[in-house]
Amino acid sequence: MKKILFPTDFSEAAKNGFRYAVALAQDMEAELDIMNVFSIHFTAPDEMPPDYIEQLIEEQKQHAIVKMDAFVRSVSPDFKGRKTTIYGVFIPEEINAKVKADSYDLVIMGIKGERSLIEKLVGSITTRTLMNAPCSVLAVPKEAKYEGIKHIAYASDFIPTDSIALEQLTGFSDKVDADLSFVHVDTTPNFGEIKDMISLKAYPFEFSEFYLINNSSILEGIDDFITSKDINLLALFMPKRRLWERLFHQSFSKKYTFHTKVPLLIFHQ
Repeated sequence: MKKILFPTDFSEAAKNGFRYAVALAQDMEAELDIMNVFSIHFTAPDEMPPDYIEQLIEEQKQHAIVKMDAFVRSVSPDFKGRKTTIYGVFIPEEINAKVKADSYDLVIMGIKGERSLIEKLVGSITTRTLMNAPCSVLAVPKEAKYEGIKHIAYASDFIPTDSIALEQLTGFSDKVDADLSFVHVDTTPNFGEIKDMISLKAYPFEFSEFYLINNSSILEGIDDFITSKDINLLALFMPKRRLWERLFHQSFSKKYTFHTKVPLLIFHQ
């Protein structure tokens, strides 16, 4: 991961995420660029002259540039990366287009923390970017502080396509010199030793530490694991959204609150 993009809305959560991104990029010896996608709310665009609309967009762009400069200086006065401000209606699409055009390896985004992490992700710009980005995405909660990444947990679903994520994750963990543990939450009541052995033998990849947890809730199981093992980052793989649906949508009818403060690193197929 040599090129990182940080989209910002200039919020406090974004400021914390940018602080995290600057420190991580330095540790990874990676390039870090920042972008803002601004929009204009028109009351009756069909009735406005095109020249006037262009004038409004240009005025808003200049305003965004000023805010961008102030935002960057507040976190990293010596920032050397590119600063981009663009007009767009569909923010996630603009972010992903930028990623493709400039071949970024990782997107880092800050997440607001007024509600639980999972609640905040659902339906948000971060979620839509996570689901459709052409590269890996790191979502940084407002509470997260970068103190190095020493222990990464990979939530595995025992699928062959894990290899796609593991190749990237291994490179990432090597870059930051972090230990890597695998965790799988089995929600089956009273699972036994035989099933454990079958699952382990069927998994075709090597691992340094593996944990099989029995819990009726995947969210609770992973949350407990993160707390007990002092995990700095949770990594997930989203093959055709299967793991996403299991992990993030299964418990929503019960309004379960996921209290983790660790960043989420999402890999795509």
